[in-house]
Amino acid sequence: MEESEQELLALLASDLHGNFLHVVEHYQHRLYTFALRLTRSFQDAEDIVQEALVGAYVSLENYTPERIRALKLQAWLYRVVFNIYSHSRRNTQLHLVPLTALEEHPELDPADREEEQPELLCTTWEQQRELEDLVARLPERYRVAITCYYFEQLSYREVAELLAQPMGTVKSTISRGLRLLRASIDTQEQEREEQSWSQRTPRHKNP
Repeated sequence: MEESEQELLALLASDLHGNFLHVVEHYQHRLYTFALRLTRSFQDAEDIVQEALVGAYVSLENYTPERIRALKLQAWLYRVVFNIYSHSRRNTQLHLVPLTALEEHPELDPADREEEQPELLCTTWEQQRELEDLVARLPERYRVAITCYYFEQLSYREVAELLAQPMGTVKSTISRGLRLLRASIDTQEQEREEQSWSQRTPRHKNP
């Protein structure tokens, strides 16, 4: 049975060295998936997650048990991964904020997430892969925001904290990114229809 976030925090607060492996086992897959969607490179994603987990452990060594228990662990780990990713891209325009910033905010409001899911949600694995490929082609500002909100299921507020941007800016970025994504999907569907039509149309031989 997997531990809850609060249970993991309690374990870390009581014995960081003996229990950090539980954090690795619980979060490494989702952190790797997040890093892969950011980098679009299997090797880079693996390197970033390894560095993030080491960095997280080193940071927690300097935290008091009370400070560890107060963490929002998953959001904090995403911040570690995102910081490393951002540092690895020297020309990025995304701004970083200290790790402690995530600890100082009140509980996130679950109402931030819209009840109505976008039309882009997929019903099959193949559609999911195609959607991720299209997202990967977006300009970075849109790709990162959509990845965080729709694929990683972060709230608008969490994405705003992660990117150190106002929530209104995040909502606008996601909205514009979705319009670009829908345009890409429409183009892809049109190309498929044209290809299918050309395959069905008989070719006339010259006399």
